[in-house]
Parts: sequence; C-alpha cells; structure tokens
Amino acid sequence: QMLRFGAPARPAFASVKVHEVLEHSLRMLQHQFDGKLIALNRHFTAAPDAVNGDDYQLEQAFVNLLFNALEAMGPNGTLSVTTELARLQHTATPFVRVTVADDGIGISPENMQRLFEPFFTTKQNGTGLGLAITRRIVHEHRGEITATSELNKGTTFHVLLPAHGTAS
Repeated sequence: QMLRFGAPARPAFASVKVHEVLEHSLRMLQHQFDGKLIALNRHFTAAPDAVNGDDYQLEQAFVNLLFNALEAMGPNGTLSVTTELARLQHTATPFVRVTVADDGIGISPENMQRLFEPFFTTKQNGTGLGLAITRRIVHEHRGEITATSELNKGTTFHVLLPAHGTAS
C-alpha cells in the first residue's frame, strides 16, 4: 500500500524541454544549496533537449537526485548538472543524457547493488522510496538510470531519456 501511495500517477506525455525542467528543479532547491555554500556547475549542451514525457514527474525524479546529492555533501561541496545528446550502440534513437554528480560521501560498494530497491535506505530518517520512485519514473519514460560512486569522492547518476524532436 505504501508503494502504491508513493508511486507517481500515470504520466501525461507531451514534448518537454529537459533544460527547463532541470532549471525549475534547481530553483526549488537553490536556498538549500546556498545554505550549505554548495557550488553549482551547470553545463547544458543537449540540443535539442526535448523528450516525450511528463514534466511534473521528470521534475520529481530530478529533485530526488538533487536532494540526495545535497544531503551527501558537506559545506562547500560541488554539484555538477550536465546534459548532452548521446547515441547508444544498440539503437539509432538519440538520447538526452542528464548527469548529476556530487563530491559527497559516496556510496559503499555493498549498498550500490540495493540503491534502487524500495525501502532501502542508509539515512536515519529516510523512507527508501526516493530512488525507487526516480527509477520508476525514468523507466516509464523509456529511459535508463545508472549510478557510480566512490567512497569519500562522490556519486554520479546518469539518466538517459529518448530524445523527441524539438519542443515548442
């Protein structure tokens, strides 16, 4: 029941500009970045940046990733958010790749395998639903999400979403 409650509604797909969704997501957390003196590096080069998606759900996914990065970093950390167009070997479809990288505490190798499991958390007050919901949203958008991490050096999430022409 809790998963059903925490699950996103069915997405309402339309042409969405990823850069606009990312900018809005970053604005929502800006005061928290400022409070921890987090340096934010933006480098948005995906052109076009349109995907077929639900802007509200994509925002929820990106806010989850940004919030996790924020929690993993101490004061004066650095957060990088980048986009680029990517082509995968197994398909001709171009993808918009969104990368969220922090220089925080990192994730231990034994926890990496369980990262997207519902209810798995290493946070004292966490629910373990944020990354599970994020993965579900990305998969509903026919995308992929992966993570790499090194203890005491940081974590990087890559979100691949199929590109969709040009958004108006």
